Amino acid sequence: MGVTGKRLSRADWVAAARKALVASGIDDVKVDVLARRLKVTRGSFYHHFDNRQGLLDALLTDWAVNNQRELDALRGQGAGIVELFRIWLGEDPEFPAFDIAIRVWARKSRSVAALVSDIDDGWVALIQAMLERDGIAAPESFVRARIVYFHQIGYYALSITESRADRLKLAPYYYQGLTGMAPPPGFDAAVRPPPRTRRTAAADVGA
Repeated sequence: MGVTGKRLSRADWVAAARKALVASGIDDVKVDVLARRLKVTRGSFYHHFDNRQGLLDALLTDWAVNNQRELDALRGQGAGIVELFRIWLGEDPEFPAFDIAIRVWARKSRSVAALVSDIDDGWVALIQAMLERDGIAAPESFVRARIVYFHQIGYYALSITESRADRLKLAPYYYQGLTGMAPPPGFDAAVRPPPRTRRTAAADVGA
């Protein structure tokens, strides 16, 4: 408990680390810096983590677990590209900046880069399987899977600002351009997401 009188949870520290990572990079994710921002003592941190590395591990796990959870869910549902579009169109607007911050961190750390590469490979493999179920054979399915996935990461990296309404209007054209297939019947309704469908908050990792 710190000067605010509030007892912080492990998730509070992960959320603060995530905010710092997005704002100014991994070098700013330090115990003293976060404690000052949260207006608590270092003792609050050490109640949940043994050291800074423990927090960094939890922060990276937060990103990876959310991705893996989605990959597993989509595989289990036998979902296709339409469902993938629906997820991306309804994602938490704060996620893109977090994703890119992780990728910037990966340029400084081989272990982080390896994990990011594994997650990216998992997404490309899943998208390739979706395309092959739609009748697109390899190697075209692999190339198109990369194009679909890299297109989405490009949206994140360029911080493209569009309203959800605008993205929904463009979605059929992106679908055809990226997959080489005409949108299936009912596409517009099928890709319309609820307010938020993915990656909405920092997970309470390892609690």
